[in-house]
Amino acid sequence: MPPGEAPYGNQGRPLAPQPPQQQSHHQFHPPLQPLLPAQQPFNHHPLQLQHQQRLPPLHVPSRPQPILPHPQFAHPYAGASQQFTSHHLPPHQVQHSPVQYVHPVYAQQQQQQQQQQQRPAQLYPSNPPQQQYPHYAAFQTPAPVLQPAPSPAQLQSPVQFVNPSYFQHTPAPRPTEHILSPASQPRPVPNASPTINRPVQQPIQTPRQLPAQPQVQTPVQPAQPTQPTQPTQPTQPAPPPQRAQSVQHVAQSPVQPPLHTPVQPTFQPPTQHPAPQPMPVKPTPKPQPQEKLTPAPVPQGTPKLLAKEPRRLSSSAGVAKSPAIPQASSHVDLLPVLIHVAEDCFEKANAAAQQIARSMTADEVAEHHKLVATGLGCLDVALKSNKLWPRLEARLCLRYTSVLIEETTNITEAETTLTRGIAVCERHRFLDLKYCSQFLLMKTLFQRNQKAAFKSIDSHIADCTTYKHVPWIYAFRFLKAAFHFQTGTAADNHAIENLRKIAGIAHQRQDRAIFVLAMLLEGLGHLSAMKDDWATRVQMCIAQVSKLQLDDSVHTPQTDILALFLDLACSLHQKAHQISAQKMGALQKRLEELKQTQDWSLHFGEMLLPINRMPNAQQIVSADTSAVVRPGEGVDYLVVSTLGRQEAFALGFVLNGIVAHYKATTTGRASGSWGEAIRLLEDTKHLPPAQSLPEALKQTRWAKELSCYAHLLTGLQASTLSDWAKVKACLQVVEKIDPQSEFLSLLGLYLEAVFWQGTASLDKALAIWKDERFEMDWSGAPTTGNRIAYELSILAILNRLWIMQDPVHMDDGETAELLDLLRPICEDNPDQDIRTVYNLVLASIRTNPPLSINQVKRHIQQSLAGAQQTNNKQHLAIALNIMRARLFENVVGEQALKSAKAGAAQARKSGNVLWMSVAEGMLAQSFEMQGALNEARATHESGVRLANEAYNKTQAGGLA
Repeated sequence: MPPGEAPYGNQGRPLAPQPPQQQSHHQFHPPLQPLLPAQQPFNHHPLQLQHQQRLPPLHVPSRPQPILPHPQFAHPYAGASQQFTSHHLPPHQVQHSPVQYVHPVYAQQQQQQQQQQQRPAQLYPSNPPQQQYPHYAAFQTPAPVLQPAPSPAQLQSPVQFVNPSYFQHTPAPRPTEHILSPASQPRPVPNASPTINRPVQQPIQTPRQLPAQPQVQTPVQPAQPTQPTQPTQPTQPAPPPQRAQSVQHVAQSPVQPPLHTPVQPTFQPPTQHPAPQPMPVKPTPKPQPQEKLTPAPVPQGTPKLLAKEPRRLSSSAGVAKSPAIPQASSHVDLLPVLIHVAEDCFEKANAAAQQIARSMTADEVAEHHKLVATGLGCLDVALKSNKLWPRLEARLCLRYTSVLIEETTNITEAETTLTRGIAVCERHRFLDLKYCSQFLLMKTLFQRNQKAAFKSIDSHIADCTTYKHVPWIYAFRFLKAAFHFQTGTAADNHAIENLRKIAGIAHQRQDRAIFVLAMLLEGLGHLSAMKDDWATRVQMCIAQVSKLQLDDSVHTPQTDILALFLDLACSLHQKAHQISAQKMGALQKRLEELKQTQDWSLHFGEMLLPINRMPNAQQIVSADTSAVVRPGEGVDYLVVSTLGRQEAFALGFVLNGIVAHYKATTTGRASGSWGEAIRLLEDTKHLPPAQSLPEALKQTRWAKELSCYAHLLTGLQASTLSDWAKVKACLQVVEKIDPQSEFLSLLGLYLEAVFWQGTASLDKALAIWKDERFEMDWSGAPTTGNRIAYELSILAILNRLWIMQDPVHMDDGETAELLDLLRPICEDNPDQDIRTVYNLVLASIRTNPPLSINQVKRHIQQSLAGAQQTNNKQHLAIALNIMRARLFENVVGEQALKSAKAGAAQARKSGNVLWMSVAEGMLAQSFEMQGALNEARATHESGVRLANEAYNKTQAGGLA
C-alpha cells in the first residue's frame, strides 16, 4: 500500500483511544510473528501464549533505523523502531521489508488512560493461553513492528493490524537526528505483544523506489475468511466525548482473503480500551492523488487532514519529504503585469507620436488614444489594488497623473490622484516624490485657476526655503517664471523680482549656470514688455552674463546661443542694422562651431544645469524626480526644456533674413535665408525622440508657426518687389497651415490686404484695413492689447489714408479723424520706422484744408532722416520721390534735376518695380524741363517698360 494510506489497527476497525502524541514518522520495520488465539497459555511452545499483567523490561541493543520519506507517520516512540533481521526468526517467519503503521494519537491519549486505570491494561482475557512463543524470550527485544497488507492479488484471507504500542515494553535508544527531544517523547506503558502469522511476500517499494509512472490497480472485493473457530467480536467502545467532533473515524476497508493459514484467529482487543481515533494531520498544499505514486490500491479509510495541526519543530528536518507532489499555485500576482503592460502601451504610443503629429489622420489618432486608454486603465487597476507598498503607490500616482495631464483634459481626477500621492509621501516622508508631485500639481492647477496656482506655488517656495531644499527652490521659482511668461506678465515687478531672487541664491551658492539662465530670462522679459528703458535693462542682463564668459562651467550650447539671440534681437528692435549685422556674424560663427557637437540634441531636448549639492542633506532628489531635478555625481541637475540644434539653426536663418533685408546688397538674399529655415523645419529625415502626442503636437505647432512666419516675411518682401504672384503663393501656404497664433493670423491678414492693394483691388483692401482686428480706440490703445497688433493697426490706418487719395474713395472727414487719431500716437512713437512712415504719409496726402509747404517740408525732412537712420532703402526711395513730386514739380533748375536723379537711383536700389517706373517718369519730366530731350525720351521709355512690367506682375498676381 502507499505510505500513509494503510488503515490503523485491525484492518479498518476503530482502535482503542490512545494518548495524544506529536506527528509520527513512518518507518520500515521487520516482519511480525503470527497472532495466535488468546485462549492458549503463554509458554515456550511456538503456538502458546501466556497472559501476563506486566512484562519485565526487555533490553536488546538497538540498531539505527532507515528513514521513510513521509514525515507524518514516522514512529516517535523510543524503542519502536527496532528491526529484526532474518537470522533472528524462524524460517517460516521471515518477511521482506514490510511497513509498520503506528497510530498517531497514542501519545495524546496515554495520559487519559493512566487517569482512568490504576494498573496496567490487560490486553488479553483472564484465561491465559496454553502455549508460548519459544523464541520470544530469547530475543528479548521490544515489540517488532507490523507489515502492511499485501496487494489484493496475493491475499486469500484478511490480515489484521494491531496497534504497535502493545508491543512496547521499554524505550530503546534511536538516532537523535530523526526524533524529538526526550522531554517531548511520551513513555509508553509496557504490554504483552501479540504477533500475527503472515506469509512471506515481496518487499514493498518505497516512494523513492517506485517507477516514474506506476499503474494503479483496481481494488478487488475480498471474500470473508474461513475460520475454524468463530470467536465472539467484542463491542467497540465509543471514542471519548472530547474527541468526537474533531477526529474522524477510519472507514472500514475491504476484507482481503489470506494466502494460506490453517488456523487464523482474530485478535480481540480488551473491552476496557476504547478504540483509538486517527489523529488529524495538516494537509500538504493540493497533493496529487496517491494512486499516481504507487501501484497499490488506495483504501477508503484514510483519515481526513484537518486545517489546524501543531507543527513539528525539528523532528522532520532530516526526514525525506512526502512523495505527494504539490501542484503549483494558480494565483498569479498581476500587479507587475499591469504596470509593464501600461508602460508598453505608453512606449508604443509615444514612439509614433511625432509621425501622428505631422499627419493627424483619424485612424492613427484613434489607435494612439486606444493605447493611452489601455495604459491608463492598467494603472488605474493597479492603483486600486491593496498590494501596493507606499513608495510604489506614490510613484504610480505620479506616473498616472502625468499621463492623465498630458493626454487628457480630466484635471479633476488628476488633482485627486496627486493629492492621494502627496498624502502617502507625507505619511512615509518621501520628500523627493512629494516635491515632484507638488510640482506637477502646480502645473495642473495653473490650467484650471491661474491665481490659485500662483498663490499655492508661493507657499511651496516658502516651505522649501525653510528647510533649505535649494534644488526645489530653483524648480518652483523657474516654474513660476514660466507661468509669468505664459500669462504675458514676464516684465511685471513680481516676475522680475522672482528671477532676481533665483539669481541671488545662485550667486551666493556659486551655481553659476542657474545664475546665467535667470539673467537671460530676465532679459527676455524686458524685451517682451518693451517698456521705456527696456533696451538698457536688456543690455544690463547681457552684461551680467558676459562677466562669466571666462568660466567654462557656464558655457553650455543652449545658454550661449540664447545670449546671442537676445543680443541680436535687442539690436534689431533698436534699428541698429550695422550692429545687428556684426552680431549676426557672431551668431553664425557660434552655430557653425556647435554644428557637430554631441552635447546638444538635434531636436527639442533638455538642458542640464548643475546645482552644488549640500553636505549631509536629506534625500530630496532621486531617479524618480529625473523629469524635474536629476541626481548626478557630486552634483544635482535642474532639467530645462530647450530648442534642439536644428530648431536653433532654423531660427538663426529667420533672423539672418531680417538682417539681410535691411542690408539688401542683393535682392534675393533675405528670401533665400527664409527658404533655408523652412527647409530645416519641414525636414523629416531626423525625427525627434519618442515623446507624448501633446508634446509632439506642441513642437510640431511651433515648427509650423515659425515656418508660417518665414512665409509671411517672404511675402512681405515680395510685395516690396511687386512680385504679387509670390505673395499670393505665400498667402496660400499660410492659409493651409492655419496658424493658431494671434500674431501670425493678424500678420497674415495684413499681408492679404497688402496683396489686394498692390493688385489694384482697392475695395477689398479697404475692407480688410477696416477690420475690427485693426481698430483702435480714441485713446490710442489697440483693442487687442498686443504690441504687435498695435503697430499693425497703425500701419493699417496709414494705408487707408493712402487709398482714400483715390477720387473714388476720398473722404475728407474720415481723413481728418484718422489724422487726429494718429498724431499723438506716431509723433512720439519709440519705433523709428513708425515715425518715418507717418511723416511719409503726411507729406504725400492732400487734406482739407491742405498742409502748408513748411509742414510738408518738415515731414519730408523727418522721413528722410528716419530712413537714413534705419538704413531702410525702401523708405529712402519713397521719401526722395515724394520730395521731388511735392517740392520740385515743374521747377527748372539744377536742384530739381538732382532731386529727380537721386529718387530714381534710390528706387533702383530698392528693387521695387513700381517705384522705379514712377521715379523714371519724374526724371524724364525733369530732363524735358531742362531741355535734354534725348535723355528725357530714353528715360521715359525705361519708365514705360518698368510700368508695364509692374502691371504684368500685378495681373499675374491677380490671376494666380
